Amino acid sequence: MLKMTKLLALKELERTELAFKELTVKDSPEARDLFSLADSYFKDAKYFYSKNDYLKALNLLYYVWGILDSGARLGLFDPGKARMHYKIDQP
Repeated sequence: MLKMTKLLALKELERTELAFKELTVKDSPEARDLFSLADSYFKDAKYFYSKNDYLKALNLLYYVWGILDSGARLGLFDPGKARMHYKIDQP
């Protein structure tokens, strides 16, 4: 179970890293604030992964994705080439 959780966490870290690289943040205080929150949780996820706490890392990564999806749906973020990883085109 631990090995599976580690692999899933690594996959999500890589997917989230790609999303951050492709992301364009609208020039507004709200967009920057929301991005800062997502970035903070992402850094926490990487920290917990490095400490072998893969479940905590996964939970934080899922939270990051909630923020990224929300920001994209609100038009505060443009996901760029990573758009396929978002839920913004789904009803």
